[in-house]
Amino acid sequence: MNELDASSIVPLYKQLKELILDDIKKGKLKPNQKIPTEQELSEKYQISRITVRKALAQLVDEEVLARKQGKGTYVQEPKIISDLNNGNSFTNLCRRNGKIPGGRTLQLMLTEPSDRDIRELQLEPGEQVIHIQRLRTADNEPVMLENIYFPGHLKNILTEDLDDKSLYEVLREKYGLRDGDFKMEIGMSECTGQEASLLEVRSGTPLMLVRELIYDQYNRPLHRTKSLLRGDKMKYITSRLNTIKDEPK
Repeated sequence: MNELDASSIVPLYKQLKELILDDIKKGKLKPNQKIPTEQELSEKYQISRITVRKALAQLVDEEVLARKQGKGTYVQEPKIISDLNNGNSFTNLCRRNGKIPGGRTLQLMLTEPSDRDIRELQLEPGEQVIHIQRLRTADNEPVMLENIYFPGHLKNILTEDLDDKSLYEVLREKYGLRDGDFKMEIGMSECTGQEASLLEVRSGTPLMLVRELIYDQYNRPLHRTKSLLRGDKMKYITSRLNTIKDEPK
């Protein structure tokens, strides 16, 4: 870090904030690295702890830094940002965020449907479901545990090798199916010991629980998905344009 200029019209907390940002950009401070304490920064730059605290608070609010209870303040690893307006493909999501997508198939089987499967996938009487469980990775780091349920009449999927592949690319290229409209629910869930082991987090860690019902281009149920996502690695965003015009006065 360089020195602060007390004679500058730029407030000292903003100068400190920019110095920290510059060190992160140049790689002097790396993701998950602990930064100096408020006291250490205060003594180094001969500024008050209130000034230091204001700079750090803004960086935490902007998700550049993260405070860990009883441990200190760390450089936040950039999260994978999923824009809900840009479709459901994890592969494309990683590529948009400059990450290398990957995945390992844990289960691929034909099984009896649950009541939810029957209702949401509009299954025929006696029809089974295809259950695919995959551990999804970004830059070889586990970020999502994905459970996908397809109607049993798409049983040719059982022959596919889905490791490190985009499921939607397989559906499009081999079966002529494309994802269309979807419904989504986002909640929270505490992970079990097995889930924690796969995602490399502590048992009981809160995870994002995302349920989706995906339709194909013909507006037929294509699959439903239940996914557990690491909140420290991913986040969802969306936007809405207000198209309601003012009523005439």
